[in-house]
Amino acid sequence: MAFSVLALLLSALASPVAAGTVVRTPAGASYEFFLRAGQAGAKWNGNGSVTFTNVGSVPLNEVYLRVWSNGVRGCGVRSIVVSNLGGGSLTDERLRCTELEVTLDAPLAVGASVAITFDLSISIPSIDDRFGVHRGLALAGTALPTLSINDDAGWHRAPFENLGESFYSLVSDYEVTFVTPRALDTAASGIVTDRTAVNGERWRTTFTASQVRDFAWAAGRLRRIVERARGTDVVVWYQPGAVTPARARDLAADAARTVRTLGEAFGDYPYPEVDVVLAGRASFGGMEYPTIVFSEPSRITMAHELAHQWFYGIVGNDQYAEPWLDESFATWAMRLPFDPRKACRGIRWPSAGAALTNDMGYWSMHPGEYGLVYFGGACLLANLSQRFGHERFLRIVGRYVQRHAMGIARTEDFMRAIETAAAQHLPGFDAAAYWRHWRVDPA
Repeated sequence: MAFSVLALLLSALASPVAAGTVVRTPAGASYEFFLRAGQAGAKWNGNGSVTFTNVGSVPLNEVYLRVWSNGVRGCGVRSIVVSNLGGGSLTDERLRCTELEVTLDAPLAVGASVAITFDLSISIPSIDDRFGVHRGLALAGTALPTLSINDDAGWHRAPFENLGESFYSLVSDYEVTFVTPRALDTAASGIVTDRTAVNGERWRTTFTASQVRDFAWAAGRLRRIVERARGTDVVVWYQPGAVTPARARDLAADAARTVRTLGEAFGDYPYPEVDVVLAGRASFGGMEYPTIVFSEPSRITMAHELAHQWFYGIVGNDQYAEPWLDESFATWAMRLPFDPRKACRGIRWPSAGAALTNDMGYWSMHPGEYGLVYFGGACLLANLSQRFGHERFLRIVGRYVQRHAMGIARTEDFMRAIETAAAQHLPGFDAAAYWRHWRVDPA
């Protein structure tokens, strides 16, 4: 079942906002960055800008930049420093220095656009982390300042969570130029659109990523293997000595199989390339970013992170408020290329307060129960697959993906998709009792 996500997006942009539609502002963002790397890829210095539009109903006096990876080390040693703003002034920082308040030079009228510019310094700490340098591999996850969202609940003000994710962002366009030592290979979101030698000692490389929720990269001495899956280049990067070439080839084949299977199930991957960076034996397991994932050299971990390309990447969600909407779906979908008909009858609840739809605030206070977000929700989806039949359920989820492609989904959206399908295919399905049994509550 193939569909054009770009066509869907253009159609949505051309249509008036329907009554009851959640308006999220600022929107239509375009980011540009220029960063020069140190020899090891741990230090990056340069500048950036973001242009955006106020699609809300009132003028914007301020916006907020999230510098998420400052949460790794906190305010004592800021990993990401934004300075010398143009178009606004930095008036406050909060949430362990992961939120920067920018007061605009003038209120931004409804329908108007503006750009803010800034200098940027990034220091990646020496830790084995999705934002860290370990054994010669620098991983730069959530390292670039990203606009916060104002929606029907106001400004999104979630704290950084190292246990899981807090990210919530709209699709945007990125153009990122790196100047790096020749010995430093770089894998990043998007595709390379320009590459030029600088004084015979460095590369100037520009990556362009269109309609993505974030931008991430990795740097080190890397080799790569390219596979092809339904029109997408699947590029697997690995460090010689950390992963053998034979293991990397096997994982590249598995990655292509995953992209192919999920594309057949939910709609073709809408980007020309997806990169997989194998991070030795990463203590964090793996992490997803738009068109690039970091993963330990494990087939199932890699498949999980690639499944996130659909569930978080294509179908966005508020990962702090509703983490199950991407983690449960990615855990269920990661099995589809290898064990697609895994059954599940029910969950053993760890406590009276545990529920699939709890937010990250709850899970951070109950970390021993956090696995429920992954495997409990995957159990629910496997149970629904049994009830509807595997092929039919894939079509139901595929329609859900198509409906919310490049947008934001909430729990009630998925509930509605199931209830609509059940009205046609599962006579007697008691939706209220079913959601209550599985502890699914959109409130």
